[in-house]
Amino acid sequence: MIHRPRPLLCRINQVFLPLFIGLAIPLSIQAEEGAIQTPNQAAAVPAPVTSTVDIAKRIDPTDFKNRFDLRSEFVDYGNASMQTLVPRFEYAFSKSLGFRTELPIARYDPATGGASAGIGNLLTRVAWRALRTDDYSVVVGSELTFDTASSAALGSGKHVLGTFAFAAIDLPQAKSVFFPYIQYGKSIGGDASREDVQYTNLRASILTRWPAKAYSFIEYAHWFDHQNADRASSQIKVELGKFILPKTGFYVRPGTGLSGTDQRFGMQWSFELGMRHFF
Repeated sequence: MIHRPRPLLCRINQVFLPLFIGLAIPLSIQAEEGAIQTPNQAAAVPAPVTSTVDIAKRIDPTDFKNRFDLRSEFVDYGNASMQTLVPRFEYAFSKSLGFRTELPIARYDPATGGASAGIGNLLTRVAWRALRTDDYSVVVGSELTFDTASSAALGSGKHVLGTFAFAAIDLPQAKSVFFPYIQYGKSIGGDASREDVQYTNLRASILTRWPAKAYSFIEYAHWFDHQNADRASSQIKVELGKFILPKTGFYVRPGTGLSGTDQRFGMQWSFELGMRHFF
């Protein structure tokens, strides 16, 4: 029997409908204070925290905070697709030192049939803010991805060590922050029968603050696959988000491949829906 890919709308409904329902649940709002105040007393009352949320400070990746993220992502590779649900936890030892871990739950669906589902590779990350001024910050760190995937289709089959560095450059006139980023990764063990991993990832992103606690985030990424003759691929993603509560925000993040979409780090298109909660 010839396997025919499921219609695109059905794929998106399978991945994102549960989260859209969750987002539709009404959020509780703190009741207004019932006491009557004189004009002078009212003037002395500080503005609610929700009116003073600084989006740039809240999601600033150079100022570490305890947080929990949850995202659902669909990626179309052309001849296959991947659906993932990724919980992420970050712990801040201090504002300049943070730890991150995430473990995806994934489903890989090749066009030829025979889908695989289970857990993916466990990622751990340590980051340190090495420099901070009024205008810019610099962060360096290291990631270690463990080969924990429950099937070969859900991971690279390798333990991968990556080092990275990025900066946050304030652009106050544009109400934006610019983030240049570089990462180098190389496999350091794992399944000997699987292809080694060695790459360089260059990214350029810009965060822009908008009214009503909303923001946009545009990210361009370029990958070099050193294990395969430095074949390159590139993609762009656009994130639109809003903080519903002072410490909780939701976002959507569509993306598209630009070049090298048939390479290991390439893709046709993607769509991500997620939330962030700081505590």
